[in-house]
Amino acid sequence: MKIKTETITFSIWSVILFSRILISQDSSVISSPLKIYYISSALLIVFAFFQWIRNSKKLKLNPILFWGSSFGVYVFLFGKILVNNSLKDLTEFMFNALVIFYILVFIMASYIKDKKCRIVTFVKTTFWTFTIGIIFSAALNWDGKLALGELVSNVFGGYTRTRAAFGFYHPNAAANIALCVIVLSSYLVCENKKKTVYFIIDIFMMYIILATASRTALSTLILFLVLILYSRLLNIIKSNNGKRGLTAGLVLIIITLILFNSENGVEGLFTLSNRSYNFVYNVPVLVKSGRLWIGLGLIGSGEFYQLPQYNTFFVDNYFLYVLMSTGIIGLIFISCFMLFILKRLLNQSSNDSFKRLTLIVFGINVFSSLGEACFMHPSFASCFAFTVLYIAYACSKEQNEVVEYEGSTL
Repeated sequence: MKIKTETITFSIWSVILFSRILISQDSSVISSPLKIYYISSALLIVFAFFQWIRNSKKLKLNPILFWGSSFGVYVFLFGKILVNNSLKDLTEFMFNALVIFYILVFIMASYIKDKKCRIVTFVKTTFWTFTIGIIFSAALNWDGKLALGELVSNVFGGYTRTRAAFGFYHPNAAANIALCVIVLSSYLVCENKKKTVYFIIDIFMMYIILATASRTALSTLILFLVLILYSRLLNIIKSNNGKRGLTAGLVLIIITLILFNSENGVEGLFTLSNRSYNFVYNVPVLVKSGRLWIGLGLIGSGEFYQLPQYNTFFVDNYFLYVLMSTGIIGLIFISCFMLFILKRLLNQSSNDSFKRLTLIVFGINVFSSLGEACFMHPSFASCFAFTVLYIAYACSKEQNEVVEYEGSTL
């Protein structure tokens, strides 16, 4: 019996994603989910390498190869050369985590780009793996105790709010996966008519977001729905004045989302998640360290909380995290990558619903990274989905049609 290489690839990918869910558990049902993640990641990397050799493809310079190599240099520079000796052990762990993550997302992006059937399969595989994983976790660790009428008011309760975690190490981890499931379902709705199934799943995921009281996830979900509506209305409205008015309305909504639950004006940009103090406290520490250009060290965002060597504070903002860990040099690099993705998606999103949706996904991912360090980082499960999608589309061919390809067999 011949097995399609696509079946093998996406089966391994599903195991990788499920292991990431288990790693995010407060108490995993499997003893060593990290080993499963390492083994399955190694299998996918080796399998992809042999497929590349089997297909006798020549190594050609392209955007994925360029940015994949650039991220390789980035992580090697800050993980091996510009290492802060006082944080060496923490840096080693993050170096290994980022190397695996970058290889995985660039391999998958290269594998699915320009092939619509593979993109759809990728979305389906990721969607159902996350859906089954979070439902399974919630069923075993149910702690959503609030009634429906209390859920919304509880979100605005500040530090006194009740937060369900559904078995995850932190409520935000559950909310992050739930948000990802809702976003991925929007891709699948474009492809088939099983809207009722996706609607039911989305309602449950919305409940999880509200029960976790994650304001970042909730505001990101609202922005996602607003951008979907904006995209559709933009195609309907023909007059330039109407489009300008619609865009002005969108800007006002975004500002409102950023400043909601805040009375502090511009400072509300980060008070949204009670994190304005992060900048006020952490940036002076970085400046005084003498490592402003290269950062304190390539470590996890959670490690900065009361870091004994520098007495830092939370860095629950991706841009602050990059600045603190890799300095101005790292921030410039990441900003260049973001601008590249944005430019390519803007140029390619006019005639394809998936590409327009991916542009929106990129936008909400950047927005959510203002409240959590959840942009292109292995600590967040959603990054395994979102990063692959926008790299694949940003680095795809600039034709209106992608190649339909069913894949080879073994």
